[in-house]
Amino acid sequence: MPMLPMPSKTAIKKPTALIPAPLFIMALISSVLLLLVGGGLFFVPEFARPRWVWSLTPFNTRFLGAVYLTALIGLSFLLVTRRALSARLIVPLMWVFTTVVLVVSFLHVGQFDPARRATAIWFGVYGADCLGSSYYLGRYGKHMFAASEHVPGLWKRYLWLQAIFLGVYGLGLLLLPARFGLFWPWPLDAFHCQIYSAMFLTGATGAALLARHATALEFWAFGLIQATLSGFVVAGVVIVDRAVRKIDWESFGNWAWMGAFVLLGLAGLAMVWESLQINKLKDHNV
Repeated sequence: MPMLPMPSKTAIKKPTALIPAPLFIMALISSVLLLLVGGGLFFVPEFARPRWVWSLTPFNTRFLGAVYLTALIGLSFLLVTRRALSARLIVPLMWVFTTVVLVVSFLHVGQFDPARRATAIWFGVYGADCLGSSYYLGRYGKHMFAASEHVPGLWKRYLWLQAIFLGVYGLGLLLLPARFGLFWPWPLDAFHCQIYSAMFLTGATGAALLARHATALEFWAFGLIQATLSGFVVAGVVIVDRAVRKIDWESFGNWAWMGAFVLLGLAGLAMVWESLQINKLKDHNV
């Protein structure tokens, strides 16, 4: 695949600015929560499941853990770099994910026990993250996206294809959960279909953004996010099914679902490799 052009000095002048301190603090708090929650759900599900905000099956427990651990990668990228160049990718992803989850939570408020402290924490954290990311998306949107580089060739076509595929599936889970939820290895109710739609819509947003403009750093970050999600999801499904034996592996649809996540991970690794080649070329030309 053709390599991405490196942005000019003029193009990257503004994005190299540091992110605002409130955004850094919000990302730091969210990262700590993601580490605790995601790590608990995925690595110690027996401990985390009975303490979760709503009732979870073993498959949903590890799948949610995979999603939260993946989100941790994106926010960690923002915390380590602390650059507006990083925020222009991560902030929109954060906004899409938190907004969809918050809206779905209000639509299914009956899933939550108002007497539990965990319910207040859930709505409080997602409400704060949604408002915070909305502010920075609106306040710094033009500034962060003013400078961009177009993605050439096969990468551009692939990213648009991925954005369309994830977007259609995500909207399907959100708007037609009973129909699109059938294409899932284990049974899902409408609530979980719509909650999980946030992950696919977030991935579609990231792919669409990078199809329009991307630096090596953004390509590396998004590729790592995809590879992490793929690895945790596939591993989680295999681990749980070895214990409960509930997935019908004779179904082509289940193999297609797993294969889609594997391909997503391979594409993510290819993006990471591409970004490393760009950096090598940059160092060679210096």
